[in-house]
Amino acid sequence: MDLPHSIPSHSEKRIGLRFDLHHLEEKLMISPLKKLMFKYFEFRIFKRLLYSLNMNLHGKQILEGGCGAGYGIEVMSEHFQPSEYIAFDLNKGMVARSQAKVKSKGLPVNVFQGDITAIHLPAEKFDAVFIFTVLHHEKNWRVALSEINRVLKPNGLLLINEINNRSLNWFEQYAKVYHPKSARFTWKTFRNELAKAGFSILREYLFLQDLGFFVGCKISTKNISDES
Repeated sequence: MDLPHSIPSHSEKRIGLRFDLHHLEEKLMISPLKKLMFKYFEFRIFKRLLYSLNMNLHGKQILEGGCGAGYGIEVMSEHFQPSEYIAFDLNKGMVARSQAKVKSKGLPVNVFQGDITAIHLPAEKFDAVFIFTVLHHEKNWRVALSEINRVLKPNGLLLINEINNRSLNWFEQYAKVYHPKSARFTWKTFRNELAKAGFSILREYLFLQDLGFFVGCKISTKNISDES
């Protein structure tokens, strides 16, 4: 399958507005600490949730949206050994880091620059989509959920973690790290929007009530015109 080498020009123009990472966030995303957090905390929680559902993604087709520096690519490629692994990120620098990691490790993974609100991949292609703390950067996160639903196969899984409005408000007040106001949500709102986008929540885990892990199953294909 031919993958896009870059995102369309209309999305390029929005990068600075929607994904201008705060320098503290960028440093964290490429740090060894983030790699350890992903491998021994974030991914372990998802493994436990999958185990509790008696579900195995070994040999499946996997998409990772917002792949960052590629820590997820490295860990999940080894663990799941997917038949196909595609990853994308809106940030050119992060795409370059992920591509370099794929090349140096010899991983069978395709990485490209892409927009989570307009995923240029076929409908109903993937068994599972992983999204790690991406949506709070995206003011059109509801559209992103609908796009994720579109590219998932029927009964495909969305594995997503996010931070809620309370955490984002704290970061803004005390760390001066800003995110779109429209991308701040309570867990009640987030659950409701998952349902509107066509997902049934199979498992949920809240860490300190501010970091949420969700496993959702695609139950229908929604049109982004349903966004509310």
